[in-house]
Amino acid sequence: VRTIAGLESVAILQPGYAIEYDFFDPRGLTADLQVRALPGLFFAGQINGTTGYEEAAAQGLVAGANAAARALDVAPIMLQRSDSYIGVMLDDLVTRGVTEPYRMFTSRAEFRLTLRADNADQRLTPRGIELGVVSEARAALFRSKAERLHHVKSRLENQVMGPALLRAAGIAVSEDGCRRTAFDVLSFPDVTIERLLPLLPGLSEEDPSICAQVAIEALYAPYLQRQASEIAQLRRGDDTHIEPDFDYSRVIGLSTELRVKLQVAQPATLERAGRIEGMTPAALMLVLAHVRKAQKQKAAS
Repeated sequence: VRTIAGLESVAILQPGYAIEYDFFDPRGLTADLQVRALPGLFFAGQINGTTGYEEAAAQGLVAGANAAARALDVAPIMLQRSDSYIGVMLDDLVTRGVTEPYRMFTSRAEFRLTLRADNADQRLTPRGIELGVVSEARAALFRSKAERLHHVKSRLENQVMGPALLRAAGIAVSEDGCRRTAFDVLSFPDVTIERLLPLLPGLSEEDPSICAQVAIEALYAPYLQRQASEIAQLRRGDDTHIEPDFDYSRVIGLSTELRVKLQVAQPATLERAGRIEGMTPAALMLVLAHVRKAQKQKAAS
């Protein structure tokens, strides 16, 4: 506080807000939130070292469902990092543990472009139907929506357009002779589904919310391809050796918190760096890029 101009001599008489509580090391839990040492006992919430808000509610959902699954002698319910933020949180807890109250940040997820609010029902409702926790009425609505989404996306992917047609519709595109699908065109800057509808007979009669969701998917498609490439690159680089004297302060874009943790831990490989609490895929990409740059410079000298 004294580093703030004007508060050089300030004195803190009493903290205005603080929470202290004991917690169970979540690394002692299985992926279904069952205590390894006491099978049949499930933990959820702050006892696992998380904050007491959405994180606790999500754990309560999973722990409760798995307690019921155990009582019914059916397979446990497991959510993956690639299909939900709940899956990201649970994996972080049981594999990395915590040193401070855990909060679910989007930056913790490798697949956050996929884990969007607009497609949550498409990612998780099929799983809910499979588990029998979705009513038939809701399941019917979901299937109807899924069919309409598939229909609109198929129309966009099968409608090929040339530069002349797009320019006539007021859409800026280079005269390269390339023919693009309407789905590809939706990823262009300033191109909306509304601007393409006049070129797509029949789609104007579709539910606007369905068209809007497909447009969002089209907008993210190029980035999802790039993300998949980065994830593959990270996996190939897991065994990349990191020199003990590597200077993390030179990694521009890395948070101060991660710099300190990496400097203290001095991980020998990128795979070990990825295990550090709070490490994100984006941060790992930065470290990998700088490590490889340092290796090239060393080889050149």
